Amino acid sequence: MTADRLTELFEETSADVTPPAFAASAWATARRVRRRRQVLATVAAFAAVVAVTVPVRGRDRDDFRPAPPAPAPSVPVPSARVVTGGVDVVPPAPVVRPVSPLPADFTIPADAPKLSGHPVDRAVAVVQEYDPESADQSMRPLHVLDAAGAWVRIDVGDFGRTHDGGGNEADPLRPTSLSPDGRRVAVPQPEALVVIDLPAAKAHRIPVPGLNEQVMWSGDAIVLVGQGSAGVVRVDWAAGTVAPEPAAMSAWHGGGSPVASGDIAELIGAEGGRKVRVWRPGDARPVRELPVDLGLVRPSGYAMSEWYGPAIPDRTGRVAAAAWGDHTPAEGVRHLGGVQMVTVVNTANGLVERLLDLGVDRWKSCCAALDWIDDQTLLVKTDLEGLITWDVRTGEITRVTTGPVRATVSIRLP
Repeated sequence: MTADRLTELFEETSADVTPPAFAASAWATARRVRRRRQVLATVAAFAAVVAVTVPVRGRDRDDFRPAPPAPAPSVPVPSARVVTGGVDVVPPAPVVRPVSPLPADFTIPADAPKLSGHPVDRAVAVVQEYDPESADQSMRPLHVLDAAGAWVRIDVGDFGRTHDGGGNEADPLRPTSLSPDGRRVAVPQPEALVVIDLPAAKAHRIPVPGLNEQVMWSGDAIVLVGQGSAGVVRVDWAAGTVAPEPAAMSAWHGGGSPVASGDIAELIGAEGGRKVRVWRPGDARPVRELPVDLGLVRPSGYAMSEWYGPAIPDRTGRVAAAAWGDHTPAEGVRHLGGVQMVTVVNTANGLVERLLDLGVDRWKSCCAALDWIDDQTLLVKTDLEGLITWDVRTGEITRVTTGPVRATVSIRLP
């Protein structure tokens, strides 16, 4: 038997096999790359090396055992919709189509006014710039973009980088930092949470035990604060109170909810496969936990390995999140664990309704779902294009910015 025939038999046998566990383990080891780690270099040359090196220290995967099945929820479950599933691919040169009031160029003017003298009634974006190729790795300030498209620098509040138990540092702004109404910015800190009240141009610092690396909002009054694993605390920023949260959700996987006490969905890799897990704040057991259904995209040769970053909810029971996985096309090269993608998942039935193939020539954790412009259009940040829109009904992809955006961005469009 020839080597070519052996290869064919192997591919036929393994076509429908779930990606091996060692691939997921390798990703878990490297998952600290999900946040742009700032390694304090002693020389500029070392900083340049760090810019292309994937950190190897990782967080443990979700280390809690799923709770027993919960009783039927007391509120209606989002109804499953009949959809035409499909896979879309980012074109080489998407047409540029602005999304007001977002700028085509995210270059922030050096003379941007200070928040202390220019309160912002409503922000559409919070931005923290970074430059991994620069020898200067000091933390950059936070800026907000107001509804009129003007930049304002946040100069109130005292905050710095976050860090994990191993001392790995990261800039504090998260994609879920801006409140649903665009009026407050939640900034996690070791042993504290800082909330910037933009209309009042005032910072509130609330003591919160722990390293506190992740945040997400439950409505406009409650911030859920945690690290990379399961478990959060509830912070009422206005009252300055902190309370335990019974739901064992993760502020890394969850995207929060625009509605106070609204359900929060996670896309996770758990024992037994990839799952959708939905929590209701205040309840110790999940509302539901479902296996992810790849039935619509598997015929195109796609398989999921792991999601990274928050699952951003729309208002119809779906979430969108960045991921990586495999693609086994009918003909051609098989890419094992190297395809970056964004998925839209129905939290009522676990169905992957649409998948955006971003290709393989990108950094791990290159991209992030940011916000839903409407019920069909998702705003996505990528490492090469900057900001793009993706119509999950038609598959149309357009470019919002004219170039990459070297910044962590949190966006809440009106």
